[in-house]
Order: sequence, then structure tokens, then C-alpha cells
Amino acid sequence: MLAGSGLLVPARRVLGDSILISANPRISEFDLQSMEGRYTPATDFYVRNHYAIPPTSAASTLSITGEVEKPVTISQKDLATLEVRQLGAVLECSGDGTGPLALASNGLWEGWPLQDVLGLARPTAKARFLLLTGADGFRRSIPLEQASPDAMLVTKLNRQLLPPEHGAPWRALFPGLYGMQSVKWLKQIELAAAPLPLETDEYAAVIKGHAGATQRQALPAILVKSVITYPVLGQVLHRGTVTLRGLAWSGGGKIAAVEVTTDGGKSWRVADLDPGSRYEWAVWHYTVGIKGTGVAEFSVRAVDDKGSEQPATRDPHHLDPYANNTIETIQFLVQ
Repeated sequence: MLAGSGLLVPARRVLGDSILISANPRISEFDLQSMEGRYTPATDFYVRNHYAIPPTSAASTLSITGEVEKPVTISQKDLATLEVRQLGAVLECSGDGTGPLALASNGLWEGWPLQDVLGLARPTAKARFLLLTGADGFRRSIPLEQASPDAMLVTKLNRQLLPPEHGAPWRALFPGLYGMQSVKWLKQIELAAAPLPLETDEYAAVIKGHAGATQRQALPAILVKSVITYPVLGQVLHRGTVTLRGLAWSGGGKIAAVEVTTDGGKSWRVADLDPGSRYEWAVWHYTVGIKGTGVAEFSVRAVDDKGSEQPATRDPHHLDPYANNTIETIQFLVQ
């Protein structure tokens, strides 16, 4: 009944520490509380598809057209002369909420620099945007300047070939940007002078102005965020000490600090931090003492090296559900 039904199903566990939200299109969260090491296993990596998974053969070649001197259609063997790179990076869905059950994961990606791939077609001076089309029909437009040396055409995740649900045989990767930009099953890149129309874009920030009018804007890079992964939700604590653990990430810069409060925000203490590389999530921990019984409340916030930090509440002028990075607060029973 699940396969091909197209219906939303109640959340339940499927592979490893994934939580199935929808069978077709496939949507599954990753339980960050189960995280061991730095990289999310491919079987647990979150999935946010928009349509049915196409057959691998549907994206066996990649066409690069539009504002180029030499339109090309390439296969993997045509990329054999290009440099292969690895990059650790978080992907997060723009619709991800707060807390440890997340549409977010961290992976070690392998493929070719996108600039080198585009160079095979020799983009012209008129090219300003990349219009990406997946074999499933999903499309995105990306400003060309965001195709930095870190953007990639990837074929491997955690040193293994991409699984079908993650875009096999290849997908785009724009580290630091929300996951919908990293189009899966990539079959065409059109270089263009203008983007796709924003008014047809389901992924847009909707801002309410002072006069009540709304304005649609492109979503930002991944906003700075942190989560508590231990103690796990629902765990009963005891008097003594407990070491809080968690993760933090940002598309705007490397995580510079993570802070914890146990008194409702009256004071914040700096946690110990293992920041990882530029686009990976940081791992943090902080030990607190628990003296009494009852309810213990912990909150966590992160700041990146560009000075961005998590807000306590969401801006009420944002009418869309995207890019929510408010501070996480969790309560536990102490016996």
C-alpha cells in the first residue's frame, strides 16, 4: 500500500534511524539523537524528494546548454580528465524545523568541481544563472556566483556510489545552501541571463510589509542552527551531573561558538566545540550539575564566524514556513 501510493503516511522508523514521513514522493527525517561520528550513514541520510525516483538511466548523461560557446552532452567517462574532490558538508531542507528529528544530515561527498564541469561548455559573458533540471522534472535556478569552487557535481556519498534516493548517478551539490538547490538526478544545466520566475517558486521567503502587502524573496543560505542530541527526548534524569551533547551548523560561516543555558537565558555558558571543516556540522558538549528534582530546562544557541546567531523567536513578518532556526529548548524530568 505504501509503494507508489503517493499518500502521506504516519511517521514511523524505516532504515536505521530514519523516520518515514511520506512514501511517494519519499520524505524521511534523520534522528540526530542517533548520530555517531561525524557523517550520517547513507541509509539514514534524510530524504526530501518532490516526485517519484526516476530510473538511473534517465540521468545517465548531462547536457550543458544555453549561454555557452560549446553546448555539450557528457557522460561520466567524459569527466575522467577532471580533478576529483571530496568535501564534507551538511545538507538541510529549507523546511526543516527545530529539534533532533530533522531533515538535515552531514555527508562526505565526492565528485568534480562544478566550475570545471561547466568549463567544458565554455560559458559566455551573458551567463548569470544556472537553470538545473533533474530527471524527475524538478527544477531550480542558481545565481552563477554561487557556483563557487566548492560547488560540485557529485557521484559518491561517504565513499559509496549515490543511492537511487539521493540522486544516482549524480546530483549537484551547493554547500552552504538549502538542499532543494542541490538538484538530484541532474540531466540538464542551462546557463541563462535570467532565473526561473520567482512567483512560481514554492521555496520562497514571504515577507509581510508594514502596509500588509507581501513580498516574495529568495531564501538565504542555511541559517545558523544548533540541536541537543543527548539527553534524548523523554529521558528521565537524576541528580548529579549530565553531559549535554549536540550538533551545530551554518551555511554562512564556520561555527565559532555554542552556548548553553540552564536558567531560562539569564546566563549562557560556552560549550566545548569540535568545529569540523567549513561546511560540516560542529560537535559540541557541555557538562551541567543537577541539584534538585522536578523539571530541568536546557537551551542551546550557536554563532558562526560571520557573527550570525540564532534568534529566540521567529520574525513575525515571515509568513512562510522556511529557514526556521530559533533556539531549541528542551525540558526533562529529574528524579
